[in-house]
Amino acid sequence: MSDQHTTEDTVRRPDDVPAGTPLTFLSQQRAAASARLRTEHDRDQDAVVGDALTQLAVGEAIRRAVRSERGGMVSQALRLGATWDQVAAALDTTVLAAVDDLRVWAEGQRTLYHQHLAADADVLVGLDEDAFAEVMQWVAFGLGWSAVEARDARVEQTPRLRAAVAAAPMVDTVGELRALLEQLPDEMPLSLDDHHRALPGEPNQVHTIHPRLVATVSGLATEAERTQPGLMLTQVYVPFPAEDEEQAAVATRSDLPAYGELPRAAYHLERGELRAGLKDVTEVLEELAHLVGEVAADFTEHDEDGSQLRVEAKRITHAAERVGKLADTVEEVAE
Repeated sequence: MSDQHTTEDTVRRPDDVPAGTPLTFLSQQRAAASARLRTEHDRDQDAVVGDALTQLAVGEAIRRAVRSERGGMVSQALRLGATWDQVAAALDTTVLAAVDDLRVWAEGQRTLYHQHLAADADVLVGLDEDAFAEVMQWVAFGLGWSAVEARDARVEQTPRLRAAVAAAPMVDTVGELRALLEQLPDEMPLSLDDHHRALPGEPNQVHTIHPRLVATVSGLATEAERTQPGLMLTQVYVPFPAEDEEQAAVATRSDLPAYGELPRAAYHLERGELRAGLKDVTEVLEELAHLVGEVAADFTEHDEDGSQLRVEAKRITHAAERVGKLADTVEEVAE
């Protein structure tokens, strides 16, 4: 054993292994510690613990060394003619993850090169600009490959996803939602609708969750921008009592206005439906008057009896009355 290598009984942490120690030596060192643990049962307790720690520390040192060399090995494999899907398979990962690995490694190696250059080192380590540009060409090619791979996968899986979601127009229990999610990819984007939805003026309602497939965009306004299917959950109030088919027909409607007065008012007014929109505005103003005059007035510090807030609440109430009267007289915008 050469002097540059540490002995087994001194390795208790990965950092105890000198930089540049060959992997073959580390592998032998770990195997020796492991063999002693299997075959010697009457040794001193400290020695046994030492071998166990050596086995762990040297194993971690090997993992770190292999991990630090991964970018260089990926670059070498590509240079020798390997394809990105072959590299990803060899690493048991996705093409996109392998590409990102290579990019991070290349950027680190370029930084290392310039650090040595600035220090006027005798030996320059890392990637100079030409070598870095060569690696980044492989990165760009890999990103393109990954985009094509993702597109093909989406084309193949989208009909299946659409069928799975369409088969569950209403989800009423956690178990039903779990059953649906188990049919979808783990990495599929999930979002929640901002507002509850409901049929206007429906007196008897129960709520259900309506899952639907939507398009989501990642990497917006970048070279990596792409669209993929995502799942959106919307809470919908459906008629009750009613048959399941009737409730499902309501739940899946895309034109339902929001259940709350303020978003519903915006929904109607943006479509030129002034009468319905203004009536919703009236309800919003009445609720605001209640909050200002009844709720907030009880907590004011500078106005002990809340009289100032109650005055403002009356003004809001008057505005609500005027808007309500106006709603009965306006003409709808012609379609």
